[in-house]
Amino acid sequence: MTVAQMMRFTSGFYSDWQPGRADTLLRKFQLPLDRKVKSLSKGMRTKLALLLAFGRWPELIILDEPSEGLDPVGIEQLLEGIVAQSSEGTTVFFSSHQIDEVERIADHVCVLDKGRLVMDASMDDVRESYRRIDLVFPAPPDATDFQIAGVENIRTRGNHMSVFACGNADAVVERARDFFASSIEVAPLGLREVFLQKVRED
Repeated sequence: MTVAQMMRFTSGFYSDWQPGRADTLLRKFQLPLDRKVKSLSKGMRTKLALLLAFGRWPELIILDEPSEGLDPVGIEQLLEGIVAQSSEGTTVFFSSHQIDEVERIADHVCVLDKGRLVMDASMDDVRESYRRIDLVFPAPPDATDFQIAGVENIRTRGNHMSVFACGNADAVVERARDFFASSIEVAPLGLREVFLQKVRED
């Protein structure tokens, strides 16, 4: 089929098909109507698939690595399309290894590692709660003294300690002061850093 034939064929299955929306996406993605789908580049086939998904008003869209094969402009168009679709009431569920893209647009994030769910949190919680606390002590600290609620990982090197916490950062700071820490630095973590901490093997 050509792009035009594929659009006509697909639209016949859905009573909620929106011709105007599909035409807008067609122009934005610059897809050639007369080209056969099999002759399109990988990126253009991805754009066509997105057009067919976004050209209607579904309750749920599931996308698997949607930005694969897209150039930077195509990725930007994709992300804008996901946000627009979501703002109009569609739930968009997508899997991706492109963590920066996930962080930009996701409301809720799950992280899988070797088939295990290691994180299930809203992006608001990630931004508000996850912290790395870097500490320096006069003498080498004992990590067990900092195994308190909210602390997920502790790394020590000589007099330095780095604490990864999903909450309760203030309590970690207070504990550090009790042990006469000479330096205390608390930094918020982006999704990439949280992801690496969650899947990193000790």
